[in-house]
Amino acid sequence: MLSLYLHIPYCKQKCRYCAFHSAFPCKIEEYTAAMEQAIAHFGKEAEPLATLYLGGGTPAMLGEQNLKRLIFAAKAHFGFRENMEMTVELNPESTTPSLLKALRESGVNRLSLGIQSLQDEELSAIGRIHTKAQATAALSMIFEEGFTNVSADLMYGLPAQTLESFGQTLHELLSFPLTHLSAYSLQIEEGTPLYEEGCRPMEEDLEEQLHDLLCQKAREAGLIHYEISNFGKEGFFSKHNMAYWRRTDYLGLGPSAHSFLKGVRYATPADTMAFIKDPLSLHQPRQISDAEALEEQILLGLRTIEGVPLSLLPKELNLARLQPFTALCGDRLILNEKGFRLSNYIIGEILSK
Repeated sequence: MLSLYLHIPYCKQKCRYCAFHSAFPCKIEEYTAAMEQAIAHFGKEAEPLATLYLGGGTPAMLGEQNLKRLIFAAKAHFGFRENMEMTVELNPESTTPSLLKALRESGVNRLSLGIQSLQDEELSAIGRIHTKAQATAALSMIFEEGFTNVSADLMYGLPAQTLESFGQTLHELLSFPLTHLSAYSLQIEEGTPLYEEGCRPMEEDLEEQLHDLLCQKAREAGLIHYEISNFGKEGFFSKHNMAYWRRTDYLGLGPSAHSFLKGVRYATPADTMAFIKDPLSLHQPRQISDAEALEEQILLGLRTIEGVPLSLLPKELNLARLQPFTALCGDRLILNEKGFRLSNYIIGEILSK
């Protein structure tokens, strides 16, 4: 199975927590043409796509017609499997009825909306340029257009966020018929405005309470905690992200995109102009050794409710010691909700063996 990720790096304004590569919209036509060249080149002898994901950045910055060009190019040069998943990331401030109609007519069947919070003060603190009103309006537009597979992105651990404000955000957000929720704790990365201003992480006890509330409200809304940071209704887990965690082949095109093909990992430099000049190269190839492959299977498998076979784990591992954080499902070890919360520590201990 093959998945394709198309990275659109453009943003109207960089968020104050963001450490990813982004660029102010420029040379949009040239970028679209370069991406079309890459799609045609890599699609020549590739198998049909199981998933297609257009992420960013803000893909809407390309414009409706250019997004349609990329989708049609992917279909023409790769081909689509039956019942494939096609996702486009959206931001509230750039979501319009016209854009949604164009995406639906192009075959897009899944949307991921970057909401982060429904509190205007919290949105302002992290540099988001949309408001609560724009976020809820965007969600209403999405469902009115007829999309039925809809994910929202949420953050917790934000400056000045409280248990009450996060509970209010969850209550309002989950009143919409979402099929998927991605939720991440704020990471204050070096080089970002939040880091430079001395913003400090939230107290651990409060962040743990926020996480517990998130899990409770998601569960009450019928969402299954299927991966450390992801919740989905039965049948609506992200197929594209599962391809990453299952280590099946995926191709990433665009600056800072990564690929994994036949046991080799590639990383494209985070340079938009360089990609426009040379869109046909896969950079920094690194063959994954058997030992690295085993570590990746354990690391990525334990991120999800699929877990890992016991046969992959070190024989000297003390499973009884991990019992409060894990469960056995047949011959597989999985992390429970408490284990998800402490996953870095638990997975680190397992890999150290």
